[in-house]
Amino acid sequence: MSLLSTTLQRASDSLTVRARLGLIVLVALAGIVAAMDLSARNTRLVQQLATVRTELAGREAALEQRDWNTVLEAARAEVDAAESRFWRGATTGLASAQILGAVENAARVSRLATPRVSVLRSEPLSGGAVLFEVEMTARSNGGGFATFLEAVTQAEGDLRPAEVVWGGRNRPVTIRLIAPAIIEGGAS
Repeated sequence: MSLLSTTLQRASDSLTVRARLGLIVLVALAGIVAAMDLSARNTRLVQQLATVRTELAGREAALEQRDWNTVLEAARAEVDAAESRFWRGATTGLASAQILGAVENAARVSRLATPRVSVLRSEPLSGGAVLFEVEMTARSNGGGFATFLEAVTQAEGDLRPAEVVWGGRNRPVTIRLIAPAIIEGGAS
């Protein structure tokens, strides 16, 4: 016999019947608790697996339903439509000059008094695009600003009014415009 079996044999001989029953109940309870814990873990894992399988099935269905070439072409068409109204120039300076000329022309057409036009800032964006912020300050005695805003929308490129600052009657009006441009030469 081995040492372990000999020790167990001596311990069992020295235990009373009640102590043996208590030990059996204690071992049985420990087994039940371990089985319940294992069952709870299995249930959680089964639920997690079901959730992951459901998500995977949904994503696979979405991939199968979409014609990604059509989605790509629609996105390209939207980009082309938006960029078709961008100002274009070989350099940032040339694009800026085109934008200033269009704003000055709109002010002249709408007969605004003493127009002053300047580029406040140009912010480079990705893909060779630049966003210009232009400011025009002028006076008008007879509704020339409505005509100016209409003339701005008829410009060759996109000019969007971003802010109108009017200090009151007989004061100059300041209009800030946003103008996107694409620098075709890659230089800025």
